[in-house]
Amino acid sequence: MKRSAFLILSMAGVYGALLHAAAWSVNNFLMTGPKAYLTYSSSVAAGAHSGMEECKFQFGWERWNCPESALQLSTHNRLRSATRETSFVHAISSAGVMYTLTRNCSLGDFESCGCDDSRNGRVGGRGWVWGGCSDNVEFGERISKLFVDALETGHDTRALINLHNNEVGRLAVKSMMQRACKCHGVSGSCSIQTCWLQLSDFRDVGNYLKIKYDQAHKLEMDKRRLRAGNSADSRGATAETFPHIHATELVFLEDSPDYCTRNASLGHHGTEGRECLQTGKNLSQWEKRSCRRLCTECGLRVEERRTEVVSSCNCKFQWCCTVRCDQCRQLVAKHFCTRRDAAATSHNHSRRRNRGHKR
Repeated sequence: MKRSAFLILSMAGVYGALLHAAAWSVNNFLMTGPKAYLTYSSSVAAGAHSGMEECKFQFGWERWNCPESALQLSTHNRLRSATRETSFVHAISSAGVMYTLTRNCSLGDFESCGCDDSRNGRVGGRGWVWGGCSDNVEFGERISKLFVDALETGHDTRALINLHNNEVGRLAVKSMMQRACKCHGVSGSCSIQTCWLQLSDFRDVGNYLKIKYDQAHKLEMDKRRLRAGNSADSRGATAETFPHIHATELVFLEDSPDYCTRNASLGHHGTEGRECLQTGKNLSQWEKRSCRRLCTECGLRVEERRTEVVSSCNCKFQWCCTVRCDQCRQLVAKHFCTRRDAAATSHNHSRRRNRGHKR
């Protein structure tokens, strides 16, 4: 018993060091997951981390940009909010854990798991049959539930909503699975194909869930306590409580706060000091409007700063077998949100300094 406890704490320390601010999720997953499943803990930790990295990418130019405090939204020792942003955090974290477990299973990282060959040999459609090595999403789903859903021990509306959004993330991974095929036949005629299901790129899952975030439903609930489990058994309770909400839709309870301004108690840093985009190649309309969204509409001004960027250039292949590059430096214009009064103060300080220099 003591040895098991020591192992849990040791692993939590190692993975906590690797994931820095995401350490809370590693510790919680390790402590709530069954001890028999410690072999999956590194995949669970990596999956939670990849989920939050995808969150940062999806919200890179939003007022709420998935800060480190977002990792703490579902813990019971802290403020448990149920905003639209919280719903995305639960979904993408759950998706990341399931995705990583599924991928590592197919790669042969676990002795107890391998490819899903349950459909192999069956006719899948005209001209093709099931075969090959399908990614075992059923395994990834089952193990991820044991870890992620176990974090929800409450019996209130928030717990039920969190469980629902966890499931939305898992369903996203399954719905984004892709069919891959290999041709067979005489002289490459491809008279028959063998096909299998494989995970899509995790970026596709993130894009899908970002759309779900934009379409999330706000629930008008009373304050009565709702009974909810902490595992897959709670799905029936969720369906009964939210009969008009589809299983793939994100839900939330509370309106989002003003992310323009800093709120230390809620872990919101505000948009002051944030970088935004004005010019650049292949920018989307959403990215081009980031300065207005982050700065102007939040009562801030856009300040241009010239920064030196060092990059590799003039790369040449050297026989044999290396590539040598020069280090090129160039000034790049970047834009940041700053306070208007701070700009005036800086300008007046510069004028006083210049007058003093003349004297």
